[in-house]
Amino acid sequence: NITYVNPSFEQVTGYGRDEVIGKNPRILKSGLHDEEFYRKMWETISSGKPWKGEFVNKKKDGGLYTASAIIFPLIEKGKITNYISIQRDISEEKKLYEQLLRAQKMEAIGTLAGGIAHDFNNILSAVLGYAEILRDEIPEDEKLIKSVDIIEQSAKRGASLAQKILNVTRKEKLQLKMSDINLVVEETLELLKRSIPKDIEIKAKLRRDIPEIRMDPGQIQQVIMNLIINARDAMPEGGTITVTTDMVGAENGAANGVKGESGFVKVSVSDTGAGISKDMQSKIFDPFFTTKEQGRGTGLGLYIVHSIITNHGGYINLYSEPGRGTRFNIYLPVLQGGTEKEDAKTIEDLRGEGCVLVIDDEEHLRELVKDYLEPLGYQVLTASDGREGVRVFSQRREDIDLVILDMIMPGMNGAEVFQQIRSLKEDAKVLICSGYSHEGLAGIRELIKEGASGFIQKPFSKTTLATKVKEATEK
Repeated sequence: NITYVNPSFEQVTGYGRDEVIGKNPRILKSGLHDEEFYRKMWETISSGKPWKGEFVNKKKDGGLYTASAIIFPLIEKGKITNYISIQRDISEEKKLYEQLLRAQKMEAIGTLAGGIAHDFNNILSAVLGYAEILRDEIPEDEKLIKSVDIIEQSAKRGASLAQKILNVTRKEKLQLKMSDINLVVEETLELLKRSIPKDIEIKAKLRRDIPEIRMDPGQIQQVIMNLIINARDAMPEGGTITVTTDMVGAENGAANGVKGESGFVKVSVSDTGAGISKDMQSKIFDPFFTTKEQGRGTGLGLYIVHSIITNHGGYINLYSEPGRGTRFNIYLPVLQGGTEKEDAKTIEDLRGEGCVLVIDDEEHLRELVKDYLEPLGYQVLTASDGREGVRVFSQRREDIDLVILDMIMPGMNGAEVFQQIRSLKEDAKVLICSGYSHEGLAGIRELIKEGASGFIQKPFSKTTLATKVKEATEK
């Protein structure tokens, strides 16, 4: 039985000294260890040897804690008279370690998803490209135009899904552009509709006269997605999620130290779930803080949400009542001025001249670029991998005006090919091409810094490719 405990034992377990002296240590048993665990422990210490290990023990209030322990026998005159246990509460360390493992798993899943999306973009490039070529070749009154429309629309949905996966999994700088917040909300709801149980109703109340704002649509979509998923998890028995958009005045930012001279676009995500207690609300945006049960949350979701909104020059707050629900409010500043509209380009605008070398391991993409550019006046050479590309460039370096270079290839990758080409011709013009965005792959950023002529992301349209090629060759 227990004969002595120190003040730390009282602090960790919640038991007072008088409550445990004379009691069997089994009062701390959590029920999470089987009899074999205790049998081996007692075999060790009763043989006169120390035992080292970890316990999950139960506190007085029923809560659990993890203790790192060493138990050794006290021997007098050759006999064991007592056992001494020295323990340290490692609950917080275990929790942080488990959260770290979950975060690493998330990163690994993100990397895998990003790779799949990249390969998917390669496949869709050919589908979209040849659908566009077919559209140009088929007269408007042909019945086949309907089939081409379906192919093109389906491929565009696939490309949009791949881009969303890349947006959610990437770690990169903001890709800011003037965008419609209502469109981002609608796309997010469309993406999530199969993930929301039927006993949860989603309502969208979107104000239609809201101005476009300068934002990264992919990252704002990630924010809204995280908030909706949190709302879903807060209502295991069903309820209502409401997403609203509105326009509010500049005074809304003053209290938060955020400037918004032209006002703010406000996005609210509310639920009718369990709510969040006052003491929890102050920690809700902290990294690794989660109210979800073990194994269901990483504690990174709202921390990432807060970081994204702050990086956009906005702010986020919440209002919650336990038992009634929670509402998160996002405020994004409206910038004066609008977005420049691109002029529609004609075939004549896209025409050019020169010799273009396409280095890509995807045969359909090589052929697509050739079929895009040759009718516009370019001569196109192709190479199926990095080594062949370097060989062709070495032989025709004086004739080649531009290289379109894929980044991800077996054997010699894009970065290595770029260096080889630059060593053969210092002022060679190279247009980088990839299924990743230019901020989604570190090698692309480096090549642009080193003087690459630009970047084009797959899948691309004829107009996008031709514009990039003309800009690069005329520099």
